Amino acid sequence: MKKFLVGFIMDGKSGGIDKYLLNFLTKVSNEEVRIDFLTNEIDVELQTELKKFHSNLYAIANLKHPVSQYRQVCKIIKEGQYDAVYLNISTAIDCIAAIAAKHSGVERRMIHSHSSGNDCESTLQRNIFDFVNKCCRLFLYKYGTELYGCSIEAGEWIFPKKIVHSSQFHVIHNAVERKKFEYNIEKRQRIRKELGIKEGHVFGHVGNFCYQKNHYFLIDIFEEIHKQDANSVLVLAGDGIRFHQVEQIIARKGLNNSVKLLGRRKDADLLYQAMDAFIFPSNFEGLGIVGIEAQSAGLPCFMSAQVPKECKITEKCYFLSLKFSADYWAKEILDKTGKREAAKFLENAVNYDLVNQEKELFQLVEGIDVLK
Repeated sequence: MKKFLVGFIMDGKSGGIDKYLLNFLTKVSNEEVRIDFLTNEIDVELQTELKKFHSNLYAIANLKHPVSQYRQVCKIIKEGQYDAVYLNISTAIDCIAAIAAKHSGVERRMIHSHSSGNDCESTLQRNIFDFVNKCCRLFLYKYGTELYGCSIEAGEWIFPKKIVHSSQFHVIHNAVERKKFEYNIEKRQRIRKELGIKEGHVFGHVGNFCYQKNHYFLIDIFEEIHKQDANSVLVLAGDGIRFHQVEQIIARKGLNNSVKLLGRRKDADLLYQAMDAFIFPSNFEGLGIVGIEAQSAGLPCFMSAQVPKECKITEKCYFLSLKFSADYWAKEILDKTGKREAAKFLENAVNYDLVNQEKELFQLVEGIDVLK
């Protein structure tokens, strides 16, 4: 049996890394492959779900306690006798587990980048974080035997560019169960009724309320849309550190009756059915998995230019600069939002379909070049 120690998962519901790791687990875990996970805090619901796959969940210290994390990872590796350590991270600062794996003699050490920026709230914090990340980027790759990213931009965030643009680095696409998101008129009518939406265009966003997702600008955009389309509705799914501030901004702009704050949802696939367009003005993204989901639902998607171009899998995906005004964004969105229809995929879309990714993930487990 091959044994993999995989980090870092949160609660199984938070963002692209968790989605990717759960897809990885369900596709490759079997009698010959055992996968255990590292986390910073045990989520009981996730732990129960992982037990179905005979997977252990180990809580280790966070980066505020690097020495403790190092010792804990070394101990887990020693006791588990793992064949490989597979670290899915969003910053080069998260290097301790990779160092511990090398010092513990693990032969296969896989490092996979899922982000292209940091999510600190203040500018000062972001600048400090970026500086430390750049320092760690100089040596992190030396502790990995295999280097991956969900996009080129994600790779360049935690590895030197010369490494990313060489044979040492491979892109592994964050895929989705595309069929699950297919446009369905009956589902659309049902979810719109549940949300209390009778008529008008529905614009939407799914994601954590944080600096990365740029909700403040998103609300400014919708304010301009609403000036020109009084029946329009904005649907926001998610929660996070900026939730209450966004709530206050909505109230201050007098948009309470036109914005629906749904909190964290497990039915994003249904929410996409209710929408007429998806707005994604992120300050940065490793890839933007919700953008792949929204396009799979046939939605026109309006993304910031900070989102990797690899995210475009339909013709109805548009990239706009964050330097453009909210009014400019609103005009572009209203001009290009039309009748709902099924997605028309570009050739690269096959890379983002979970059905086609299974081979890629098994190659990863077997140590076969994923580009072959």
